[in-house]
Amino acid sequence: MKKLLFLPILLLAARLAALPAPDFTITTSDGQVRQLYQDYVNQGKVVVIEAFFTTCPPCATHAPFFQALYQSAKAAHPGKVEFILLSTLQTDNNAKAAAYLTAKMMTMLAAGKDGGSITALQPYMSGQFGGFFGTPTFWVIAPGTGEVTFDIRGNTPQQTMTQIGQKIDALLPATPTECFLKSPNDHPVSDVKLAIYTPLFDTTITASGTYSLSNIQKLKNTTYTVTPSKKSEPLEGLTTYDLVLTSKHILGLDTFTQPWQLAAADFNCSGTTTTFDIVLGRRLILGIDTAFVCGAWRFLQEPPGSPANGTCLHFRCVKVGDLNGPYFSGAPEDRSPLAFTLPDLHLQAGETRNVQLTVQEATTLAGLQLSLGFDPQALHIEQVESAVLSNFDGQSSNLQLQTEGRLPIAWVNGSGVEMVAGMPVLSLEITALKNGNLSQLLRIESGGMTAEAVQSNNSVRPVTLRWESASQMSAQPVAMIPNPAQDVCFLVFDADRDADRLLQMLDVQGKVVFEKTMAVQRGTNRIELRPVVSPSGLCIVKMDGVAVGKVLFLKN
Repeated sequence: MKKLLFLPILLLAARLAALPAPDFTITTSDGQVRQLYQDYVNQGKVVVIEAFFTTCPPCATHAPFFQALYQSAKAAHPGKVEFILLSTLQTDNNAKAAAYLTAKMMTMLAAGKDGGSITALQPYMSGQFGGFFGTPTFWVIAPGTGEVTFDIRGNTPQQTMTQIGQKIDALLPATPTECFLKSPNDHPVSDVKLAIYTPLFDTTITASGTYSLSNIQKLKNTTYTVTPSKKSEPLEGLTTYDLVLTSKHILGLDTFTQPWQLAAADFNCSGTTTTFDIVLGRRLILGIDTAFVCGAWRFLQEPPGSPANGTCLHFRCVKVGDLNGPYFSGAPEDRSPLAFTLPDLHLQAGETRNVQLTVQEATTLAGLQLSLGFDPQALHIEQVESAVLSNFDGQSSNLQLQTEGRLPIAWVNGSGVEMVAGMPVLSLEITALKNGNLSQLLRIESGGMTAEAVQSNNSVRPVTLRWESASQMSAQPVAMIPNPAQDVCFLVFDADRDADRLLQMLDVQGKVVFEKTMAVQRGTNRIELRPVVSPSGLCIVKMDGVAVGKVLFLKN
């Protein structure tokens, strides 16, 4: 007879275990109203309930294990698991439940009688889901269906938690493995093409920030390769500042320490960083070249390895040339501009003049980039030179782009060049094709290449152009030839009458290095200025106490 009765009891227990949980509404000890189905089951979440009371000794024994399971389950299934303690005692209110959570260092939800715990527990304590044998009792409510697995119980608290954890994992299959596509500063990188290849199968997917291969069945039980690629504008994130950083690395002034930096500075995929990489970068900035030798992006596996059976690889995505730009540093901070001055000459069509771009404050330049814009039907630039920017040569500008009305200039010297206020930085030989003031014919372009100066301390400042009007210039139109000079220069100017003029030359400290009264004749004058001791640096030339020009003396 016992055997005949035992089988129906087992079948009844199995049937009860598959029943859906009755809905309930509770107010938890944190004061929030929560509904079983609306907030959890219908949201695809697993709910684990413990029937307890605040002075229950076995509940206290289970508490640390239950809290550890809660933490691990939420980590394994983010946003998909909730644990709730419901008190069985009439004397347990929400305040006592909150104190219990604090005392036991538990972070899940709890409710006492005034929060509706006993009403919510009634179906389980009445035997609808099987025998209720006291506290603690644990059950799991499935997502979507609300089906109940009641009274999960092991021989020890650890065994009980293991069984509950296994049930959670069964109800929430592991999410597909995701791998990241990020910049070295953890910014997600978009529109990366990933070519996946096996000898029997290949495909290409496009991903942004993350990707997964877990759902590609043909990658199960096999190894394969994943090859990323990305298209973008070559100049994206590349400025002269990046070339300055590369130059400092080569010079040993500030060496790269991260693999991604070495990859970003390797323009020609040689595996090393050399001056040739700076040359290639400058050619791109100047528009001489239009693409990288071997692509604009590098992809570093993290960690290196070979994927298999649906796994993927993490990639650090490195934009070549961008050692500090939008993929790595975010938006630039506000910076004070560095001003350069040009004389606002009135030019006649066909007239050729030499004008100098002078810096307005003392600084140490390590890099400079700007693009001069103009109407190619109104102005032509014959040449660009610099006597103070070391290594400034024919490859530092691109005169060929004048037909497009722009002249890009880029110069790099990682060790830096000291400049004093008023020092000529660039010398432009220009020919006017139309009448007009130079300020009407020439400008710094606001679009395209960013006009910026890199200082030796790695600060980057925007470059602005200021015009020195006729009223600001000396009443005597003069020229210093040559400029820069070494031992001697000539002051060339037109005079409207014969007169004696006091000519002086002062160095940057204000010391007079040349002084002489000269007879000036009406018309064009060419006066030799030869200091007794050849100065070094910028000198101011005065006529009758009025500054009329500047000349830079270079050391022999």
